[in-house]
Amino acid sequence: MASVYIPVQGTEEEVRVALDQLPADASDILDILKAEQAPLHLWLIIAREYFKQGKIEQFRQILEEGSGPEIDEYYADVKYERIAILNALGAFHTFLGKVERAQQKEVHFKEATQCYNRASRIDETEPSTWIGRGQLCVVKHDLQMASDSFKIVLDEDGSNFPALLGQASVYFLMGDSEQQHKKALDYYRNSLDLYKRALRAYTSCPAAVRLGIAFCRYKLGQSDKARQAFQRVLQLDPENIDALVALAIMDLQTNEAGGIRRGMEKMRRAFEIYPYCTLALNHLANHYFFTGQHFVVEQLTETALSSSNHGLLKSHAFYNLARSYHSKGDIETAGRYYMASVNEISKPQDFVLPFFGLGQIQLKFADYKSSLASFEKVLEVHPENCESLKAIGHIYAKSGENDKAIETFKKVTRIDPKDHQAFMELGELLVQSDWATAMEYLKTFTGSESPKEGRRENTH
Repeated sequence: MASVYIPVQGTEEEVRVALDQLPADASDILDILKAEQAPLHLWLIIAREYFKQGKIEQFRQILEEGSGPEIDEYYADVKYERIAILNALGAFHTFLGKVERAQQKEVHFKEATQCYNRASRIDETEPSTWIGRGQLCVVKHDLQMASDSFKIVLDEDGSNFPALLGQASVYFLMGDSEQQHKKALDYYRNSLDLYKRALRAYTSCPAAVRLGIAFCRYKLGQSDKARQAFQRVLQLDPENIDALVALAIMDLQTNEAGGIRRGMEKMRRAFEIYPYCTLALNHLANHYFFTGQHFVVEQLTETALSSSNHGLLKSHAFYNLARSYHSKGDIETAGRYYMASVNEISKPQDFVLPFFGLGQIQLKFADYKSSLASFEKVLEVHPENCESLKAIGHIYAKSGENDKAIETFKKVTRIDPKDHQAFMELGELLVQSDWATAMEYLKTFTGSESPKEGRRENTH
C-alpha cells in the first residue's frame, strides 16, 4: 500500500504514514501535519484516502482544519492547494445537500457557497472553482447560473473535460424541463454535441460518461443508436446499472413477449448487482403486481422508498404500493399511498396515474370536490380519457348538476361511440326530462341501435 512522507522541520528526517493504516482518530494525523507544517498537498492526499475508506468524518475533519484561518495565514503564498481544499469541501457539502432532507439541504448549500466564495477570493480565475459552483447550481436546479459557470471555463478552455460534462448535463436537464417539444429537442442536441466533444477530449474516460450520449440519443428518438450506446457502456463496464436498466426499459417498451422477457431478465440482473436500484425495484414491483404477488410488490416497493429521495421515483413506488392495496380492497391504505404518490410530483405531466387512482378512492368516499379535482388533473394530460370523463360525469350527477353531467357523457359518446356505459348514464339522466331521447340512449346501451342525436354528433 502507498505511503506519504511528512518532512520533519529542521531535519532531513521524514515521518512515514501508511495510507492503509491511517488512525481512526484523525486528530492524531492532524497533530503531525500541523506540528511539521506539512505541505498542503499531503493534507489533500490523506483526506482523499480517508474518503476512499468510507471514513467520512475524518475526511471532513482534515478538510475543515486544512481550510481554517491559521492555514490561510501560514500558507498565504500557497494558492492552488488552498483552493483545492476549499473546493473539495464545497463539493462535499454540495453532495450532502443533494442527499439530505429539505431542512438540512439549505445548510449544506450555504456551506458549499461559502467555500467557493473563499476559493474565488484567492484566485477568481481558477477553473475548478467555477466548475464546483456550476455543480452546486445543478444540484439546486438553478440551471441558468450553472450554465453561466461552466461557460466561463469553456470560454477559456473549450476542451476542459469537467466543464464539458457539466454544460452537457445542464442542457439535458433544460430539455427535461422544457414544455415545448421543439425547444426540448434543441437542448438534447446541444447536450449530445457536448458529450461527444468531451469524449473526443478524453478518449479514455470512464464508461459512465457514454451514458450521456446514450440518454440524449434516446430522448431524440434515435432508439437504435441509443441501444448501441448503452450496449457500449456495458461492454466497458458489465455491471453498469444505469445502462442495464435503460436497456431493460427499451426491451419492455417493445410490448412483445420476447422483449418483455428480456427486459425483465435485465431488471433482475440489475437487482442482483445492486439491490437498492430504485428504478429496477419499481419495474420489478410493477411486474409482480400483474402476477398478483402483492407481498413481493410491497417488499420491493418499501426497499425502493428507503433507497431514494428522488421525487418521481418515490412517486412511482408509492403508486405501486397504492394499487397493490387497492386491488386487495384496502381502499383506506390505498388512498394514503395514492396521496403520497401525488405529493412527490410537481405536475400531473410528470406522472399522471396516481391522480386517477386517488380520484377513484375519493369518489368511493363521496368526496366529490376532491375527486373532481383529481380527475381534472388526468384530463390535463389526457383530455379524451373516457374513464376520467365518465367519473366526472358521475360526480356532476351526484352533485345535482345534471346539465354538466349530460354534456360530459355526450362528450364520451363522441370520443367512443361504442362506450355503452356512457349511453346508459345518458339515458338514466334524461329519463325524467326527455323520455324519447332517453329511450334511444338506453336502446344503444342494450346494443339495438344508435341514438339519432348520437348519429348526428358522430357525423361531424
